[in-house]
Amino acid sequence: MLSVLIPSYNDSKNLPIALTSALAVKSVSEIIVVNDNSTDDTEELIKEIKIEFDQIKYIKNKNNIGSGLSFIKALEFSSNPYIIMLNSDDFFIPNAIDSLLEFSQINNLDVAYGKMAIRKKSGIHNFKHPGYKKNTYINGRNELKDLLIYDMYTPSFGSIIKKKSLDSFYNFKYYQDLQKSYGGYFKAHDYDLFINLAKRKKKFGFLNETVCVWCPKNESQSGNSYFDSGESSYESSFLFNRYFRNEKFDTSSLKLILKRINEKLSYKKNYHSKLNEKLSTHYHLFLENVNKTLHNIKS
Repeated sequence: MLSVLIPSYNDSKNLPIALTSALAVKSVSEIIVVNDNSTDDTEELIKEIKIEFDQIKYIKNKNNIGSGLSFIKALEFSSNPYIIMLNSDDFFIPNAIDSLLEFSQINNLDVAYGKMAIRKKSGIHNFKHPGYKKNTYINGRNELKDLLIYDMYTPSFGSIIKKKSLDSFYNFKYYQDLQKSYGGYFKAHDYDLFINLAKRKKKFGFLNETVCVWCPKNESQSGNSYFDSGESSYESSFLFNRYFRNEKFDTSSLKLILKRINEKLSYKKNYHSKLNEKLSTHYHLFLENVNKTLHNIKS
């Protein structure tokens, strides 16, 4: 009933924990691992594990194409009506994922998500995201506006998506066009996907339960380098510019979005490159769009 899609690159050290957690989910009948042309022993590891667990499917990319395209490749090979992504260095809380799928099916949701915990040196702790609601809900908020205000509170590895919701648009061409529009390698493909689904008025639901554990690394999408380079602010700016049109924003919402993206930019270090200068244009366009929208509200 549920397919787990795992893009992985040079992460054989952490992959066994991710796989073990996925194998422990009762509703998972298919786990697709896409090896993004790793140079470590990922291939040997998967082939060994596959001997015992036939629900694991293995694909190896001929070239390194990134986690976004690897996720889409896994999606194209998946055969179940529901899918969930899992980073190779994070893991599920198995019983909670089963509960999340049941919640999705009972309420006929396109996207069902729960909360994530975070692993630190001191242990596993609750992760308090400002976008989390206090109670379980079904279509209980303006998902597009709140995703732009609070950032991605829908954890990619804690969100079950109905595959039919993606069939009409989410493919290799979509992601390639996304990167072309951005002007560089776009990391937040999962954030873009959830905003896109919200823009399409898909049915979202939140289960007030911790369903997965995030294990951050400095080199990961959400690591220090992502903020130090300014990428986090540029990508958020790009996504606002991409999706804000024909949406109704009040002054308070726009100021909150502006505050969040400016806070991201405040972490930027002195990165000097032609690419960095090019991507910074998304931020300047974001400021223009926000100011124009604020002016229109006052007029």
